[in-house]
Amino acid sequence: MKFINFNRFIFPFFLLFICILVYGIFTPFMGFYWDDFPYTWFKVVNGVQGTISAISLDRPMLALFYMLPMSILGDKPLAWQLFAIITRWVYTLSMYGFLQSLWPNRKHSNQNLTLLLSVFPGFTQQWISVIYSHAFLIFSLYFLSLIVFISNLKAEHSSIINTFISIILAIVSMSATEYVVGLELIRPLIIFINERRKGKTRVTYDLIKSTFIKWLPYLFGLLLFIAYRVFFASSVLYKIQNLNDFLFTPVSTTWGLFTAQIKNIYTSIIPVWGVIFFPFSLINLSSRYWKFHLGFIVILLLFSALFLFFQKKEQIHDQAPPDNQWIKESIPLSFYILIFAGVPFWAANLEPSVDFPHDRFLLPFMLGSTLAIFIFLELFRKKKLIWSILFCALFSLSGTYQLYQANNYRNEWDNFTQFFQQTSWRIPSLDSNTILVTDKLPFIYYSDNSLTAALNWLYAKDITGLQLPYMLNYTDVRLGTSLPSLEPGTKIHQDYRIFSFNSSTDRMIIFYHQPPGCVHIADPALDPLNPLVPGILREAARLSNDVLILPEINRNDVFFVEEEPQASWCFYYQKASLAYQLRDWETIAHLGDSAFSINDYPNDASERIPFIFGYAHTEQWEKALQLTQITYQVSNLYQPMLCEAWKIIDEGTSDDYHKENTLAIIEGQLACKFLISD
Repeated sequence: MKFINFNRFIFPFFLLFICILVYGIFTPFMGFYWDDFPYTWFKVVNGVQGTISAISLDRPMLALFYMLPMSILGDKPLAWQLFAIITRWVYTLSMYGFLQSLWPNRKHSNQNLTLLLSVFPGFTQQWISVIYSHAFLIFSLYFLSLIVFISNLKAEHSSIINTFISIILAIVSMSATEYVVGLELIRPLIIFINERRKGKTRVTYDLIKSTFIKWLPYLFGLLLFIAYRVFFASSVLYKIQNLNDFLFTPVSTTWGLFTAQIKNIYTSIIPVWGVIFFPFSLINLSSRYWKFHLGFIVILLLFSALFLFFQKKEQIHDQAPPDNQWIKESIPLSFYILIFAGVPFWAANLEPSVDFPHDRFLLPFMLGSTLAIFIFLELFRKKKLIWSILFCALFSLSGTYQLYQANNYRNEWDNFTQFFQQTSWRIPSLDSNTILVTDKLPFIYYSDNSLTAALNWLYAKDITGLQLPYMLNYTDVRLGTSLPSLEPGTKIHQDYRIFSFNSSTDRMIIFYHQPPGCVHIADPALDPLNPLVPGILREAARLSNDVLILPEINRNDVFFVEEEPQASWCFYYQKASLAYQLRDWETIAHLGDSAFSINDYPNDASERIPFIFGYAHTEQWEKALQLTQITYQVSNLYQPMLCEAWKIIDEGTSDDYHKENTLAIIEGQLACKFLISD
């Protein structure tokens, strides 16, 4: 029997299969996340040039990477999610190429290390596809620079052309993203390793001198980039902060740099590989997903075991140098990567973490972190069975952790589409220059910045010029800065990349969303008394201007909102809330009859209030009373709100026996002092 030979032709396709398996299972159910929405929406309204112009404000070189993908892949998530898997594969292959160029005689070890790299658990933003597909391409380009660099070092006579190519590729990569800048500082170590291998000199001083001379062209390229970054690109998002402190407090700044890098080393090894056990703290065997989760671990265990089995059966064995030589080279390389990868983040006063969104800063740590854990595994190499078990367990748990994260993104997309689905029911169209304000929304992978793009994508039609029609703000991050205050008449100006938003708090809609409750547009008359509304929003609810919500449907057809009605409580509630705004009592009563007949119910007691108004104004007093009593039974904190609602009902309806009897009952049960009984 002829066994599979995982040579240079088979292994890349096996790696592609693993990337598709780990990252692609939920692909049809994924959407856009985080900055995916702004970048894609810029293209929708202003073409590819719109995206390029927006990105160029920060990183002109990065904008060039977006030109071709933006032109080809369109504005739907599926194509971008597939593209992100392909670019993740290319990125992983580039690191494999780097390892092979550095240690060509350790093919099997390089393949094993690359498999772990492919499921690196420290980076969990794979599904933010528009952003990180380009990041993967840039990192791939950078590792290509290192491959050309190592090939040139090994040549009997180094090529000026190859040196130039390697430097240009590095400068382009660093200019596109500062994330790779720290990796540039590992070149001297690679030169040192290569010079020592040649054995032309054993004197440390001569080795260092030779290393420095060969590093000079690359050092010049690095200094050229730093000059560009400091003097010509100082307005990018990640502003250089700590470097300035060297001039005034060099000792404390140096100590801060040292402690920051030690912390980064710890973070990129212990917490990064420790997170693979986290999903087990949430396991629920009655859940269909968790059964699949456990099955996926078994699948990855089998594939990794088969991979090692076929490796072992290869006719051409791994002609590796003695372990002590590889250890002497791999340990300092891992250490150097982990030390220097964090320098650009320290300079910008940013801290890598395993928590979203700061786990994106762990991208340049990927190789050093995986190399460190692989060195640990090599301690068990002589005990092949133990080594194999540890490797398969680490690979399968890491890959399944990525599946766990994929499921989180899938659920988040469902929550996102539900939010905008409800918003579209409540707000058929929206007057321009309107700002929607809430404290925050229960999203992990969306900020108010990304939601602003989706809001405009849904409601902004025929945009001309660079005036942004709509804005969405979280008070917990904007209030006191770009949102100066929530006082009446406060002017609001916010830049949104190439767009500007200008309005005031007089054109503000207050809302909140606390699932499983429905999206709630604040009622200026009642929500100042609503106990469920967060304090700062409750105070501002009187300024909520629902006149800006227009009843005629005049919005864009977007892929994240379905037009077909859904027989859910929130559908009827949103329609009833809109009818309440329009004082269409008959429609509310009709909607109420349907809403209370389905197998669904409100998760926020105040959602019954529009129906109380509808039934009262259509003289269905018994139904209005029953809903009032149910709401009060949920919590007596609703008493002020209910009393105010019935005061408004009393003033807006004709007197008769049934009304007066209902008011008397409410006065007795809720102690609404403003009611007068005969």
